[in-house]
Amino acid sequence: MSINGYTYLFAALVIVLVCAAGCTTPQTPGAATPALAAPTANAAAPQNPVPPAATAVARTANIDSMVNVHFNDIACLDIQKEMGVSYLYPDQKYKLTAASPNAAAVNINVLMVDENDKLILGQTRPQWDSVQKTWQYPGLVPTVQFNDITVPQEKTFTIKTQSKYYICADDRKESGVNDIVLRVPVTLTRLA
Repeated sequence: MSINGYTYLFAALVIVLVCAAGCTTPQTPGAATPALAAPTANAAAPQNPVPPAATAVARTANIDSMVNVHFNDIACLDIQKEMGVSYLYPDQKYKLTAASPNAAAVNINVLMVDENDKLILGQTRPQWDSVQKTWQYPGLVPTVQFNDITVPQEKTFTIKTQSKYYICADDRKESGVNDIVLRVPVTLTRLA
């Protein structure tokens, strides 16, 4: 091949490399290119993107668990930890179901309380109200309270205040000493 042939070959190679380099040159964000600066009439109108929060699937949070409580003691289940959320929020509607631990002659109280009432609950023993025939917790306003569960009970309610909530099984009304651990089945379902 002559020098002229190499020149043409070299020129063609340079043109190919320049074209290839132009296709791979990184664009800076926000820089307008001629194609973007002046859209043509044939360009499709951009669709409004759906924000990620709106595309998330509506999840009904459920807890189907056991509260393990020692005889003549109290134990609580952290709802937020079980559901993977930070708080329960106002106007959220739930259904709480609790059942007996199936231990002979054991009637458990089950309460759902917010974080402030949980502190009070730990320091307040249940007191029997002979007029109303129910267990009372002075200074405490539980979101839900089931007394002396022998058969499954359920209640539907709406959260009034943003807070952390707990499902507590209370067997402190019993007397005596025993090493058994009572397994109290509880279910919390968020309703649509």
